[in-house]
Amino acid sequence: MQKITLCLLTLLVLTGCVNSVSQKATPETAQNLIKLRGYEFNEPGFFAAAQARDQMAINAFIDAGININAQDGDGRTVLNYASARGHLDVVTALVAHGADPNVRDKRAYTALSHAVEAKYDDVADVLLDRPGLDPNCRGLNARPVLVAYAWRNDKRRVEKLLARGANVNAPDADGDTPLHGAAQGGDVEIVRMLLDKGANVNAKNKVGGTPLMWAAVYGNHDAAQLLLNRGADASAKDAEGNTAADWAARNNRDELVQLLKRKR
Repeated sequence: MQKITLCLLTLLVLTGCVNSVSQKATPETAQNLIKLRGYEFNEPGFFAAAQARDQMAINAFIDAGININAQDGDGRTVLNYASARGHLDVVTALVAHGADPNVRDKRAYTALSHAVEAKYDDVADVLLDRPGLDPNCRGLNARPVLVAYAWRNDKRRVEKLLARGANVNAPDADGDTPLHGAAQGGDVEIVRMLLDKGANVNAKNKVGGTPLMWAAVYGNHDAAQLLLNRGADASAKDAEGNTAADWAARNNRDELVQLLKRKR
């Protein structure tokens, strides 16, 4: 045990700070370090190091020439895996070394999809800053990440995604768009941001629901007023023949009922 420890210390002295992205060990030296850390130099070993959050070993694998975008049986990369578990330190190191954030696994999730679904927003922020990131990736129920953040009233990340070119009208599997989510949440600034970027104010989901109807259900008067000012059709009906005013009445939104009836 003492011999291994001495070898490791000697190796660290010879290679300098292996943890530093700015210093790169030779492939041979890096492979020696990998063995000392208890891993085989192969893709399963790379995944094992990432799962253990062994930053020294991860950097050594990269220095030794491992395929940083290697995929496991589920199609996940190490970056996908780390993003899904909120391992910010691992994600930061991987993207700094050039890991591709757009690789999709067998569920069609990217690293950002995993981070957003698991609500690891600090990880998502690292990914959102990467050049070349696909801002239109999707998660559960084919939900675009823009829809997810609009539904959460997360103004800062909605703004960032829009700046990155996210499709403002991309729906999830139920047909709900980011504007549906923003109307439900009632954040007028997000509603305005989406409309300014070209959101379809009268978009219908699979049951004919419009953003105005969502605002009516949840009693979001200011959001409803803004939608109406920007062309929302108060006379539109869903698949069951209900208008936004009908939905407002069902949910005892009396003030909204009057507003909507005046606009029909």
